[in-house]
Amino acid sequence: GLIIMTALKNALAVNDGKAVVISIKREWLAKIMSGEKTLEVRKSRPWEISFPFAVFCYETKENGGAGEIIGAFTCEDIDQLNCLTGLSPYYADGEKLSGMADKFIRESCIDIAALFEYGNKTGMLYGWNISNVRKLSLPIHQLHLKRAPQSWQYVNLNADDIESVAAAIE
Repeated sequence: GLIIMTALKNALAVNDGKAVVISIKREWLAKIMSGEKTLEVRKSRPWEISFPFAVFCYETKENGGAGEIIGAFTCEDIDQLNCLTGLSPYYADGEKLSGMADKFIRESCIDIAALFEYGNKTGMLYGWNISNVRKLSLPIHQLHLKRAPQSWQYVNLNADDIESVAAAIE
């Protein structure tokens, strides 16, 4: 347990307390917490932060979700998948998917049809690599947020905030 907390603290230290909060539905967060899902797919990514960075997971209230931050992980890398080129074999019989498309499907727990549906307007999808997953319980206001982010947003934590995060980790 200590090693993972150290990984999170290190990710916060590397970025002077800057971290990211994502909103995520209960069923997807459960897959992250169990280790089944190791890639979180988004249409955008944070650029103004260094790897590794800490990601706090706000579970939405949908489908009986907690409506608070109940998980955290570190992101050590972000992969890119261009849906329009990388998933186009989806329509071509017998063509093999690229290694990256295959990774996205396998590690995100999202099938090719849903991935294409999600990404075909913007074209580019970003796969946030998930490691050092921790369960925690924090009301969103403890990270200085008034409301949950649409997709994700930055937060800035001071030393006291980081202590309260450490205390909230199970």
